[in-house]
Amino acid sequence: METLFFSAVALFAAMLAGTQATFSGPCNTYEVEKRNQGYRKCSYFDSVGLRTVGVGFNLEKSGARQRITSVGANYDRVKARSQCLNDAQIQTLFRQDMESSVSCVSNWLPNWSSLRNGPKSAVADMAFNLGCGGVQQFKKMKAALTQSPPNYSQAAIQMRSSLWCSQVGNRCNRDISCRNPYEHLPLQIEMRV
Repeated sequence: METLFFSAVALFAAMLAGTQATFSGPCNTYEVEKRNQGYRKCSYFDSVGLRTVGVGFNLEKSGARQRITSVGANYDRVKARSQCLNDAQIQTLFRQDMESSVSCVSNWLPNWSSLRNGPKSAVADMAFNLGCGGVQQFKKMKAALTQSPPNYSQAAIQMRSSLWCSQVGNRCNRDISCRNPYEHLPLQIEMRV
């Protein structure tokens, strides 16, 4: 019986090891990213001239053809605007890109699991917007977040003073607001009679 129990535990652990966990918080949900990136079923040129579709899916990045094909669309037709994507296809592409973004930042920040949800969500959004290499240029923000305890105020200062923040405007403000300093405290309600 004991052997069966340990075999079941080992099987469950192996199953978990093969799954990709996605973190979603107040700054990196599908609805928030639709507001941040925009939502377009047909391809368009983004603010830096890259052919894009859905919720910020870059059609010119490596692997884009395979990813578009994997959701049942014709890459050349999507890029040429003769085929648009449906919401299910767009959500699938978004989910895959956000999983990649979360994986990037969870590997980049050695204390990822101990950070508060708001800041984790903000950094995941930055990776979604900038790409893994882009967010990893924020070395001073990383230093602030990996202090013990994390210096969320300094991380916000690093975000605010960046070129990225001046380019994305309200998105940066929303990401900074995700670092709610009171998130870790229990909710207290005062009752007056």
